[in-house]
This record gives sequence, C-alpha cells and structure tokens, in this order.
Amino acid sequence: MDAAEVWLAYNSAENVGDFESMGALVAADLDVAVNGQPAVASAQDDLDAMQELRDVYPDYRRQVDETLVVGDRAVVRWRMSGTSSRSGVPDLDVAGCSIVTVANGVLSSAYLYYDGATLDAVLEAAAKERP
Repeated sequence: MDAAEVWLAYNSAENVGDFESMGALVAADLDVAVNGQPAVASAQDDLDAMQELRDVYPDYRRQVDETLVVGDRAVVRWRMSGTSSRSGVPDLDVAGCSIVTVANGVLSSAYLYYDGATLDAVLEAAAKERP
C-alpha cells in the first residue's frame, strides 16, 4: 500500500471506532505534531486521544476531500465532524490537512494543520463537562 492507502485505511478504521485496526496501522513510536507543536509520541497516545474524541463525539467522522502521494508521504485534506454527547460542548466541524509518512507499511509520523483554536475550544469545553 502507498502512503495514502495506509492513511485512508487508518481513517476508515477511525471512522467506525475500530481501535484494533487503527493500532495495526501506526508505528509504536508514532510521532505527531499539530500546528507545529508535538502532540502524540506513541501509538498509545494516539489511541488515548481517539478514544476521548469518540467519547465526546460518538458519531465522529473525518471526511477525506483530497489526497496526494509523494514517495513515502501523503498529503490529505479533510474535515472532522461530530455531534457532541455533552451539554455545553459544541458540535465538531473542523477542516484541516495532514502530511503523513509511512515506513514499513505503517504510519510513522504525521503533521496536522487545522484551525487549532476551534478544536482546542471544543476539547477544552469537553474536558470541563467530563462526567
């Protein structure tokens, strides 16, 4: 599979909450930066973040709008959406772009760029409403 195919398989698993398949598609030492800042340093960090996101947004979905492949990298333009399960937490609607690298058939690094203020505000509100 090329880099886009690996990312699209990961995204498909993410959209249905298939954490086992997601984990099989990322390196144990996955390195993710969000808007230039370190955000995820392992497959476990990625799993924890995704479980929290799906807890707040049970119908979470990331729609892929476009992919480009360059060697072992893919550039993916996407939009995240979801309906909040918590009162006081706004629904999710964030557009962004990911640049991912694949090594040995799994995602090894990712750089995500999106309106961080929007998603940060949503996640902050979710943390305050945590049961």
